[in-house]
Amino acid sequence: MIRRRPTHLDTSPLDRQPGTASEKNHRRRRTVGSVALIAVAALLAAAYPMVVGHLSPTAGTAMAVATGSAGATSGDDASVMSVSVVNASPGDLTTTSTVSGSIVAREDVLVGTESDGAGVLSILAEEGDTVREGQVLAVLMSDLGEIALAMNDVEIERANALLTQSESTIALAQTNLDLAGKALARADPLSKSGVTSLDVLEQRQADVLVAEAKLATAQQAKRVALAERAIALVKRRELTAHLERTRVRAPASGIIVERFAHVGDIATGKTPLFRIARDGLFELEALVPMRMMDRIRPETAASISIPGIEVPLAGTVRHLSPRIEPTTRMARVRIALPPNVMVRLGAFARAEIRTTEQMQIVLPLSAVQPTADGSQVQLVANGTVETRAVVTGRKTAEAVQIVSGVSSGEQVVLRSGSLVRAGMRVTPVLPAAVIASNR
Repeated sequence: MIRRRPTHLDTSPLDRQPGTASEKNHRRRRTVGSVALIAVAALLAAAYPMVVGHLSPTAGTAMAVATGSAGATSGDDASVMSVSVVNASPGDLTTTSTVSGSIVAREDVLVGTESDGAGVLSILAEEGDTVREGQVLAVLMSDLGEIALAMNDVEIERANALLTQSESTIALAQTNLDLAGKALARADPLSKSGVTSLDVLEQRQADVLVAEAKLATAQQAKRVALAERAIALVKRRELTAHLERTRVRAPASGIIVERFAHVGDIATGKTPLFRIARDGLFELEALVPMRMMDRIRPETAASISIPGIEVPLAGTVRHLSPRIEPTTRMARVRIALPPNVMVRLGAFARAEIRTTEQMQIVLPLSAVQPTADGSQVQLVANGTVETRAVVTGRKTAEAVQIVSGVSSGEQVVLRSGSLVRAGMRVTPVLPAAVIASNR
């Protein structure tokens, strides 16, 4: 006969002993499970305030927006979402406009000559040289002029010799006149007393008259010598001026930017020989659209970039032409470069002109949302979001001008088109308050 081994199911609760090993293991497992459940509950209880605190109405984050929306639908005022807003107010709008053009001299000085038909003998200056006013740049052929000037020197020397001779003749005639007068003075009383004859007296009187005539002749010769010397001096000035025309001089100080003359050329009064940039000053000449003319003013700062120069140059707007080209609808602007800057004439350059204007209403670019019909913003009035169409003006990378649609002092949602919608109840918070609440 086969016996069956008793199992755990066959053992009744009365047969189990409380001190057996199986019972102790069972109690130990129940104890560990209870402790684990208590620990998980404690962690959840500790994490709940943190999550709720992170989703507070003043956080200003995307999760705060989501939590606020749910609270608003449930009617819990404590859970109304917070949105960042800005106050619509006047402000400065800085616009950067880029123009391009060529490097030109501020003032061109053309150097020519009045000596027609003279050949170019030598060139004494080259392009890029810095010259001073009156410096000789080129010499023209002047053989006949030098010969005429040498002959004039002889004429002046002859006139000086005649003048010296006439002065000596005058001195001699004056001496003879003095002697003749003294002889007459001695003969006159002797003739009256009968010591000398009347003929002697008359001879002494004749000698005085002859001496006076010779003195007058010598004085007239001196005047002729003076006139001849004056004529020679005037002729010398004329010859010197003619010879000076063969010396091409710089009429102003500056930098030679172009040389047209070559050795052997025949110079004429209609053809310039050199071009000088007066005082070495250069400018950027560019064309600006008509819409920019009301923003650009003289002395407006500009940053000029020229190929070959690594660092941009600081310039200023010097002149804006009042004339608009009828074909292009653009105007010419001159931007002065810093002095003593060596640039190539005609080089391409680009300038960024920064202009700052006071606007009635300026908003951050993120506050304006483009639409099919224009632009719109979201405002907060009495705790309720309102959508309003606006007319925008000038824009930059960060701000935009509001022409109409928003009044000064109204609160505009900083980021238009976010999770907020028209009609929602929100709490407006300035960006500084949102930052402070997150600390």
